[in-house]
Amino acid sequence: MDETEEIIQEFVVESHENLDQLDRDLVALEQDPQSRDLLASIFRTIHTIKGTSGFLGFNRLESVTHVGENLLAKLRDGVYAMHPGITDVLLRMVDTVRELLATIEQTNAEADLDVDDVVRAIQAVLDA
Repeated sequence: MDETEEIIQEFVVESHENLDQLDRDLVALEQDPQSRDLLASIFRTIHTIKGTSGFLGFNRLESVTHVGENLLAKLRDGVYAMHPGITDVLLRMVDTVRELLATIEQTNAEADLDVDDVVRAIQAVLDA
């Protein structure tokens, strides 16, 4: 395994661990939708995945996490309040990120997965 492959595999492992925490945070956020701490934690997780995916050239993953990060920033800053529609698109984002990571883990490359639907769904919430 070369150095780049090692970096990619480290990224995948850390991302899975971070997403597991994010899942727990989303469940807790449903119980406490005003929690700035939970929103900040979720934002940091997506921000980290976005930054590293951009560095590694995983454009689909970066695209999904970028728009998700924008939504999370609005939630964190109090511009939007959590509601079931936002929860749904955040869960779709997490599912898409996991799907992309699964392929990256197996092949060290992104899947030819169409992420446009989830990006549009998140953007629609932002534009509402």
